[in-house]
Amino acid sequence: MKELRAHNHEVYCVNSSWNNGEFGRLINEAEIPAKELPLGFISKTLSWSAIRMTLDQLQRVPSLWWNYRKLLRAFKPQVVVHSNFHHLILLWPLLSGTTNVFHVHDSFQPTRFYRVVLKLLEMRLRLFIGVSKFVAQSLVDLGMPRTKVAHVLNGIAEVHPSDKSKPRAAGRHGPLRIGIIGQVGQWKGHDLLVDALQLLKSRGDRFVCRIFGDGDPIYSAALKDKIIGSGLSYEMEWKGFVIDKNSIYSSIDLCVVPSRALEPFGMVAAEASLHGIPVIATRRGGLPEVIVDQETGYLVDASAEQLAEKLELLMRSENLRTTMGNAAREHALKNLTSRRMVQQFEELLTPLI
Repeated sequence: MKELRAHNHEVYCVNSSWNNGEFGRLINEAEIPAKELPLGFISKTLSWSAIRMTLDQLQRVPSLWWNYRKLLRAFKPQVVVHSNFHHLILLWPLLSGTTNVFHVHDSFQPTRFYRVVLKLLEMRLRLFIGVSKFVAQSLVDLGMPRTKVAHVLNGIAEVHPSDKSKPRAAGRHGPLRIGIIGQVGQWKGHDLLVDALQLLKSRGDRFVCRIFGDGDPIYSAALKDKIIGSGLSYEMEWKGFVIDKNSIYSSIDLCVVPSRALEPFGMVAAEASLHGIPVIATRRGGLPEVIVDQETGYLVDASAEQLAEKLELLMRSENLRTTMGNAAREHALKNLTSRRMVQQFEELLTPLI
């Protein structure tokens, strides 16, 4: 939104009132006009908590529709970009009369439910914009017309590391600093990385692995037990959730994204690349669109042996880490910035006005 405004577009943000306040704080800091509306979701899950949230949302629907219609009449947008599947369902009766676009951040399972719901949404949407080719193709596979599906890779604000905070320092002494960043959960493959690091330690390699993020407490407890059982207690550092991205990426030499899930994009891989850090990731979902295999990092299967092999290559060659890190930053500056993202958005949206 900041980048669109810098391109002389008038921007207004509709924010869900169900949030932790952080997004609202960022919007206020950027001085972007915004309004919170009771945008939640209607669940088909039959658990008591889901039913309670659904009932709460249903009683707020009249207020939601009234205020959303009022906002449209006051602001008169030429294009409305929606970023949430559940919010689109709630606003479906009001999607006519203006140009509506769905910016798709998820890949949907190929089920009859999603085919039917997406087809209903498609009736009132001008365009689906996936955050990767992978997401765009998943929409086509679900029956969306190819003429109404496009993709724009996510973009990140450019970073300019100072000499004091460069991610790596040539000739730095000490063990290699490996980072895994993001939500801690089984689908993110933390246990795969632990298995790979156990193999490396058995070969005499020196390293420290920093885990940034939090998540499922049950999985986290099991992972800590696995780390102890693997003899890696001194090599693994739990950092928890860290909001300052520069402090994260300035403290690691390479980044690992061992995801088991079909990642819609791969934001961590993009951020690390922009900071000039080589990335080893599984070839899942949109990750191959972020990492250039053997140039800016490595793509592997969800295999501890393959992870260990590529980690060892980078661990034992500072020149390779530097070359790949520089290539990663050049690739990110060309393909993964918010400036490039907004330019491509403009190219897609302008013909719709």
